[in-house]
Order: sequence, then C-alpha cells, then structure tokens
Amino acid sequence: MRSEALKHRSTRRMLFAQINQGAAGWMQTTAGSWYVLTEAGSTTALSFFVIASMTPSLFLNPVGGRLMQSYSPVAMVKVLAPLAALAPLLIAGLYATGTLSIPLLFALTVIGASFRALQAPTFAKILPLTVPKSQRAAVLGYSAIAFNVSRSVGPVIAGIAGTGLAYLLSGVGFLIVAAIMFVTPLGSAQSTPTTTGPSASHSAAPKGSSFRHALRLMWNITAVRILFLCVVVFYLVSGSIHQLLAAVAKDTSTTSLALGALYACAAIGAILTNRPVLRYLDNNGHRTRLLSIVIVAAALTVVAFGFSSGLIFDMALMVILGALGEAMYLVVQRSILLELDEADSGAIFGLFLAILTGASILGSIGLGLLMDAVGVRSGLVTLGVVTLVIAVPLILLVTRASSKPQQASTDD
Repeated sequence: MRSEALKHRSTRRMLFAQINQGAAGWMQTTAGSWYVLTEAGSTTALSFFVIASMTPSLFLNPVGGRLMQSYSPVAMVKVLAPLAALAPLLIAGLYATGTLSIPLLFALTVIGASFRALQAPTFAKILPLTVPKSQRAAVLGYSAIAFNVSRSVGPVIAGIAGTGLAYLLSGVGFLIVAAIMFVTPLGSAQSTPTTTGPSASHSAAPKGSSFRHALRLMWNITAVRILFLCVVVFYLVSGSIHQLLAAVAKDTSTTSLALGALYACAAIGAILTNRPVLRYLDNNGHRTRLLSIVIVAAALTVVAFGFSSGLIFDMALMVILGALGEAMYLVVQRSILLELDEADSGAIFGLFLAILTGASILGSIGLGLLMDAVGVRSGLVTLGVVTLVIAVPLILLVTRASSKPQQASTDD
C-alpha cells in the first residue's frame, strides 16, 4: 500500500524535483570528469576538476543554510535553479561549436557549482513542510531514496548521451526544477522563517558563532571526535575513488557509459544497504564494531580495485564501496542528529558535511598524483595498503570510545 506521505501532490512533485536536481548534478560530474581525463590524459588534471566542482560546496552550503533564515527556501530555488542551469547550457553550446577548453570548463564548473551549493540545503527544509508532522520521518526516508535514484540515473544518462548532450540535459533538468517550484503550492514552505520563538537566539547570534561552537563541541566530546576521525579516514579513501572514478573506468573501457555504470553501481549498493543498516541501528547494534568493519572493508575493497582488470569486477566493487559509504553516513547521521542536543546537532552535522567534502578533495588530489606517478591500479593498491596500516590504531581508538555521543555531551 502506498505511503500516506506520497498521497500529497506537493510531496510527489518535490521528490521529482529533487531527483531532477540530483541527476542534473551527476550528469555534469560524469560528463566533465570524462572530458577532462580524455583531453588532458592526466589524473592530476582530473583531481583539479574535482577541486573546481566540490570547493563551492565546502564554503557555500553553510551560506545557503544561513540564507534560509532570511528568505523562503522556495523563493531561493526559483532564483538559484535557473542560474544553476546557465553554466551547463553554456558548456553544451561551447562543446557543440568546438570551442570548449579545459580552462573554460573549470571556470564554468565553479560558477555552476556555486549556485548549486547555495541551493543544496533547500530541499531538506522544503520536503518536511509538504506533509503533516506525523509523516515527516517517512518523507525524509523517501528523500534518501530520491538522492540514490538521482545518482544512479544521472551518470547513466550522461554516459549514454556523451559530453555535450549530457550538459544540455543537465541545464534542462535545473529549469524543470524551477518550473516545478513555480507551479506547486507549498503553503508554509513559502514563508520566510521568523526570528521569534526558541530559535530567535540562534538567528541573532553573531555570524560564524555556530561553526566555532560546533568545532568546540567536536573537540570536547570524545565520541564525536573519534567519529569525525573515522569520517576523515573513510572519505579520504572512498571520496577520492568516487571523484577519480573516470580514471578507473578509462582503464578498462573507451566510453563514458562505463563511468556512468560505475557511479550507478555505487548508488545501487547504497540503496541495498540503507534498510538493513537502519534496522541494525534501530535494534541498538554495536556502532563501533560497524565503523571498524566499514573502514577495514573499504581498505580491502580499494586493494581489490588495484588487482581488478575488468569492468564487471569493478562494478561489483563499486556496489560494495557504495554500501560501505551508506553505512558510514547513516551511523554518523544517527549519532549526531538523534543523540546530540537538538540545539547543537544541526551545526555539528553541517561541520560533518564540510569535513566529508574537504576529505574527498584532499584524497582526490593525493590519489591523482599517485596514479600519475605509479599508474591507476598500482595507485589504488598503495592507497588500500596505507589505509589498512592507518586502520589498526584507528580501530583501537574507536573501540575504546563511547558509541553514544549524547552521554558524552551530557557530561561536557
């Protein structure tokens, strides 16, 4: 039987808009990565493309969240989605006329990614407001499904379409998002947040204070500090693989469809893992044990990548890596959002997203240089072995730390 949450037309439209937005972003990631690697022939150049596409999120996601304190998130999407469409549409035009170059692609990628980064937090605010309070947990679950659907569909479309058409479809996708926002009545989601009530003190706080407070909490609470250390290690490895996946795909294939298939396999792994991990966590599963398994399994998977010589085996490994990433994300999400003080959890979760992005960027730079120096597969083996060496003392720290940050925060 269909969930009550999906009976609301506004909810269905917003989920469709979210899928469009996510797929549009993944089309650009897939098409841009393949173009840079093909034209430059260097994984170092590909790592710089990662910097161009991810750095805006590192700095502007928190800005977008702060803008929602003053402006309606719906109004923000109406403005930012068309602006986000301009860069991919221009790239598509330049590609069609044969005038696209890597420096132009980098510059336009930064511009487009900046508008997407400002817009990114809006759907987390809009979606819960499309249903009654009793159905908000369910609609957030559908939001997670929408995210994984978009990152499985978008890369495959880009792989089939090719560079120029993929960027064109990406631009059209953002225009569709804007159109949906204009034709969908969203009631309370349209209103500008007020500064009265319990949240007034936060909106009146000096700019940047929540970020500094989150850093202080992260340092003072031992369990959170260990949790973030696990995040850094995992995304230095997993994030770098995801961002340099074009190099892995090109090692076994001559078409960008292989890259789309690898991205889709990661999403499939996440979808398959989501419900079992949530059930495990709901049943008070041992989180420190799960974190240890995730880190060691990620290192072994990367080593296996280094010895792989076929696309099918690479696809199977990406399913595993996607599953491990989903498990890590859900443990962190549950630990921060549900077990820390509500007043602190939002700022600390924002810090988690920033650290995740930063670790992925740094890992991509290091792995790109390593691949250029010793080769794609040898670089992967080296990365996996180094991660295994780091994992031993890290697991000892994890097993000694409390798996319940809420208890630690009470003592702080």
